[in-house]
Parts: sequence; C-alpha cells; structure tokens
Amino acid sequence: MIESSVKEAFNFPEPLEMEKLSTGLINHTYKTTFPDGQVFLLQSINTKVFDDPDKLQRNYLKIQRHFLDQDSYKLPGILKTHDGGLLFKGPSHVWRCFEYILDTYSPVVSSTPDQAYLVASCFGEFSANLDNLDPLSIQTVLPGFHDLGLRFIQFKDALHGASEKRRNAALELIQKARQHEPLVDFFAKVQSSPKLFPLHILHHDCKIANILFQNADNKIYSPIDLDTTQPGLFISDIGDMIRSMVPNYPENHAAINELVIRGDFYEAIREGYLESMHAYLSAEETQQIDMTGKLIVYMQALRFLTDFLNEDIYYQISYPEQNLDRAANQFKLLEQLIVYVEGHNRSKTKVYSA
Repeated sequence: MIESSVKEAFNFPEPLEMEKLSTGLINHTYKTTFPDGQVFLLQSINTKVFDDPDKLQRNYLKIQRHFLDQDSYKLPGILKTHDGGLLFKGPSHVWRCFEYILDTYSPVVSSTPDQAYLVASCFGEFSANLDNLDPLSIQTVLPGFHDLGLRFIQFKDALHGASEKRRNAALELIQKARQHEPLVDFFAKVQSSPKLFPLHILHHDCKIANILFQNADNKIYSPIDLDTTQPGLFISDIGDMIRSMVPNYPENHAAINELVIRGDFYEAIREGYLESMHAYLSAEETQQIDMTGKLIVYMQALRFLTDFLNEDIYYQISYPEQNLDRAANQFKLLEQLIVYVEGHNRSKTKVYSA
C-alpha cells in the first residue's frame, strides 16, 4: 500500500492504476498510470544500499542534462515533487518518480552474441559520451564497490575470524584465492597509476535488463538504472559484462563441471565495448583489456567466499553452502578465462574499425 503522503507529494491525480513490477533486486518499483493516460515509474529507494539518495538524483540530473547537451541518449525524465524536489522522504521510505517510456522493453538475458555486442557497445557509448565531464563531478555512491584490494583485505579478515568448520569446508577455495593473489598486485599497480589508468564515469551495472529497446525496430533507446553510476577504473563495466554474459551458466549454478566459456560472447563483448570506447581509453588500458574479466571474476569469487566465511551475512542464500558453491563457480570461471585468454590468437580477431 502506497502512503497517501507519497501521492500528495507528487501531485498524483485520482483514480490511479498502480502495478508493482517484479524486476529489480534492490528498489521497489510501481508502474503508475494517470487518468489521462500518462505513465510514470514510482520507486522506493533502498537506503540500506544507497544511504544518500540525494546523490543518486543529483548524479542522474547531471548526466541527463549532459546527454541532452550532447544530443545523445534521452534518459527518462524526473517527475518532481509539488515543491520542486527530486525525491520525497516519507515516513517509511524515500520515493522518486520517473517518466515511463512507452513502446519500449528490456530483455532479461543476452541470448545471442549479437545481443551481447549491442549491450557492450551501448554501455561503452554511455561512458564515451560522458568522457568530457570531470569524473569527480559525479559523486561516488558506493565507495570501494570494485576495489579488489579492499575485497582481498575483507577476505583475509573473514578468514581470520571464521569458525574452524567454515575454514575446513572452504579449504580448497581458500587455496585458490591465495593462488590468484597476483591479480591483487596487478590491480594495485593500476590503481596507483592514474596517468596510465585514469578514472572514467562508468555505469557499474551493465546488464541487458538495464537497457531500453524500442518495440518498433528493436533498436536501443537508452541505458537506464543509473544508481550505481560513479567514477571508476576501466576494468569495471567490460569486466562485469564478461563475468555475467560469457559463461553458459550463472553464478548460482552449482554443477561447475558443466560451466564453459562461450568464446563468441567474449569476442562480441570485447569488440562492442572497444568500438565505442577505444578513442577514450589509454594505450595501456587497451593493452590490458583482457585482464578486466579476470579481475572482476576474481573479485566476485572473493566476495562469495568472504560471505561464506562470515556466516552468510550479505548475500541471500537458499541452502547452507550456497555462497561456497557460488565462489567455486566463479573460481572455475576464472580458471577458464585465464586459459581462454592466454590461448587465444588475437591477431585473427577484429577489435574495432579505425
């Protein structure tokens, strides 16, 4: 039930038609239809994840205006409150309202390499169109989000405090975590070399569900869900797309022997992202582009393993060993990525058109 104060704050007319949407794991979203046919998205913000919702709205407005100035993506408009605010802080939740873009859709998964290419190209273009903004003009909403050094420290702390039972259960994966520690050293070198590896404005949640496609021609309308957009290193967006789209099974698939790398998806993501971003990446970033998937997959493996050692306090689980299985899945993916990248002949692969 939506509080009456929320409807009053956004000047909602009556009668309203409200439909709760099932998509989205963090915020609750309602498709809201006015009597005159106008449609908006009313959304409550999870303040446990985003503790400063004002940052989200300020970032969004800045990016939206920049895209308009650039004649780039047309992001959904913000419906302001009756007093001109970008959100409403109600008695129980913080609320905001966006324009609903009619005649568009968002797929759930990338089912073909061609779709993976479009996704990678779209998110690359997103950052490319923001390249002439100072990255620090966009506020950080999730500090340390893709900081591999921080995640390794958290892993070591969890290992130190873990019960003997959990340590024994995770022994093989703990060894794998240590075996791949040179990736932490590589990340530290990237992080400490801002001239070679500068900050970019990145989306940080690059999945096909966060892209609107037009019903009429299946072309991309715009990326959406900018809450995680913040300054970051080049590894984040392409690395996360490799992590999520290249394996044939998702992170919850426990039968890791069935997990394989889909090379055509890897090449599609790589090519699509570089086609949009190659002019905005340094020579060093382009040279190290195949490290991105390894770094993000290793980071996620550490996060699942850390949560298992911490008695499953962060990720929701449906059975006791699920975080351990998730970590095993990601370490298997990491090993396969290493084999694929090291064994692949790049000279035969088109990267981008000059």
